[in-house]
Amino acid sequence: MNPSKEQDHKQGYIIALVIFLAVVFIVWKGPTLQYNSMRLYFPDKKKGELRLEKRPIAPIGTLKEKAKATVEELLLGPLSRDLKILTDTDISLLRIVEGKNALFMDFSTQDIASFSSEYMTFKSALEKSLKETIPGTFHIYFFINGVLAR
Repeated sequence: MNPSKEQDHKQGYIIALVIFLAVVFIVWKGPTLQYNSMRLYFPDKKKGELRLEKRPIAPIGTLKEKAKATVEELLLGPLSRDLKILTDTDISLLRIVEGKNALFMDFSTQDIASFSSEYMTFKSALEKSLKETIPGTFHIYFFINGVLAR
């Protein structure tokens, strides 16, 4: 056998090995990579129950930055026509303060009376979305116009 043909076979095996290892890595990490997205919950138009909507956006940064990105996506509303927005009231996120294993979120609204009827759905959707999008254990405290909401 020619030494050049033997060397060509070795290079072919190396390339095949690299491709095989890349495929194994993608298959192995694939399930982990698919969860790097936002898992947002919105009320169903028919039943009013919270339903999942995945967005291919992976929040990055600190706990505070991930929470802010998630809340901003929630406030934009759902992409699906079968889901409805969290609240009809004009509400905005003023600030998020990160404490030790806690997030303090302050929202602002002018129409507190109409928001109070939607508050429990709003709170449930926010908590569920944050807990499923951001890994870790943390408590969430909501403030509306600077007042702690229960």
